[in-house]
Amino acid sequence: MLNINISNLHKAFKDFHTLTNIKIVLYDKNGKYLLSYPKEDITFCKLIGKIPEWSQKCNDCDYANFDSCSKLKKDVYYQCHLGLSEAIVPIYDAGGILGFVMFGQVLTEKNEHKTRKLLNQKFNSELYPDINKAIQNIPVKTEAELEASITILKALALYFLSNKWVTPAKNEFIRQIDQYIKEHISHTITAEDICSEFHIKRTRLYSIANEYLNCSIAEYIRNFRIAEACRLLTETNIPITDVAYSTGFSDYGHFSRIFKQIKGHSASAYRKSNK
Repeated sequence: MLNINISNLHKAFKDFHTLTNIKIVLYDKNGKYLLSYPKEDITFCKLIGKIPEWSQKCNDCDYANFDSCSKLKKDVYYQCHLGLSEAIVPIYDAGGILGFVMFGQVLTEKNEHKTRKLLNQKFNSELYPDINKAIQNIPVKTEAELEASITILKALALYFLSNKWVTPAKNEFIRQIDQYIKEHISHTITAEDICSEFHIKRTRLYSIANEYLNCSIAEYIRNFRIAEACRLLTETNIPITDVAYSTGFSDYGHFSRIFKQIKGHSASAYRKSNK
């Protein structure tokens, strides 16, 4: 589950649509719809979503790409099963994937005429009233415009997270653990330390981690450190060696290996691309 700031997200979604004329949608980590703009629209995808056979195919396509985005922890740009261009950007923190922000229902200049023709052949207007008009109204973008839209979408995902417009619905104990890690992030933190701090048994801690974190407590602490390192790399000019030490890595080489393992890039490359 997610806690979301609906009013702020709605304004941001509306601004994105004003700039791009592309629909934007927010889903939770399980692919459950949460918010979109515009919400009330007569689009091609909205119309076929009322047809059970096609609705299922669209859902299967979405979930397959949510799964891919979740595993890669990076944006996924693709053409859906009906040839429309779509993009999904993950929203995640130290605890893992929180949700996805997505845009879609767009044609590219390169495949516009071919795709419209195929869609008109596939969906007979006698069987599907208003479908031809909806097909004709599918927006068309250049590849450059779509690439720019993905860049904006990635920036929005980070902005939503940093401003806490999207936050995980963690239980209170997990929030206390987060605060403890934050306050002791430059030091060694073990499961035993957390058990001692909060007067619980290790079996109980492991049970809570399994239920709410979907990873071990050690992995959660490691991911928390890397998330803080990413923040420092992006928001400050602190030397990377100091970033490593301030987030609890006494061995710079170990920090470099873990950072690249989790983020897919070196710390220096991450700083360069996110500054």
